[in-house]
Amino acid sequence: MTWLPTDLAPLLARLSEPDRRTREAAAEHLADLLRSGELHQEQAEHAIGRLAEVAVAHHPGADAAAARYAIGEATACYRPPLERVRGLAALAADGPAVLEDVLDILARTHDPAAEEIIRSHRDDPRADVRATAERALTELAGRIPGATPQRYVTPAYADQWTRDVSADLATFTATFEQERGYPCGEHTLGAAAGQAELVAMTAGDLRHVMPSELLNWCRRVREVSLPDVGNGLFLHPPDLIVAHALAEGVQWMADGNGRRERVVVFGSDGGGTLYALNLTGTAVHRLPPGEVLDGVYRSADLRADIIAPHLVGFLDLLREAVHEHVRTGAVPAL
Repeated sequence: MTWLPTDLAPLLARLSEPDRRTREAAAEHLADLLRSGELHQEQAEHAIGRLAEVAVAHHPGADAAAARYAIGEATACYRPPLERVRGLAALAADGPAVLEDVLDILARTHDPAAEEIIRSHRDDPRADVRATAERALTELAGRIPGATPQRYVTPAYADQWTRDVSADLATFTATFEQERGYPCGEHTLGAAAGQAELVAMTAGDLRHVMPSELLNWCRRVREVSLPDVGNGLFLHPPDLIVAHALAEGVQWMADGNGRRERVVVFGSDGGGTLYALNLTGTAVHRLPPGEVLDGVYRSADLRADIIAPHLVGFLDLLREAVHEHVRTGAVPAL
């Protein structure tokens, strides 16, 4: 049985009330809760499923619109399973505005089974609908591959990651000076980023650049600084991520054939290597020191490669590297 926090269960119950305004208010409150990213994935999926039922059953009422909006807000932090939102496809015939919402939600499931539904609108006689379908297909392609059970940054994942690394660091720092003969540096596992920092990460042109996985991570952990683990490992705070994404660092990767891919740098080591996530969240690139001209990175270094299929995969590697370094002294090979 799904466990629900005390403030979620009554909200879901109010979605079944006969009064339309009560349902609408509950959906608006759920939008706030889902937007905050505070729920675990299972809880969010349960709420999204109930909202989808309201969105279909009471369409075109204001309560249905509020429910549809709440699901859209949820997709900033959570990936809704297709089976929870598939029923929204029944609303697609109700005008371009509703269709845009529905296709956007379906695309953010990143489930290949949604492609047929979205693709059916590519030949619509209305140009704006065709454009919406094309954008949705592009978003859908961001589906993260692999069999890893935990593939997305959720509050539960970030919190567990922080607990695990903190436990290793406590052991590491307690014996560091005795074993190495000099004081340990300051190691930081930052708290959640502030609202102003999160807003800056999606301001202006960055709205179409910043991977949602980085936003979800920074909502729980704004910075990681491990100067004494190997030659140093760092996950950048929001201001440094923004600086790199705009004009002060790498924004593009170029391969030997001149093809470019937009990336966002989010981490580094003490030797000048950068770690960057592509826009769809489907590859973390390792970028050893190389040529950077007008924001375009080029390198013939064989270490320049994809090292994880998604941000969680990289975070798993980093967590394991910290654990092994503390346990055996092995230098992390990230």
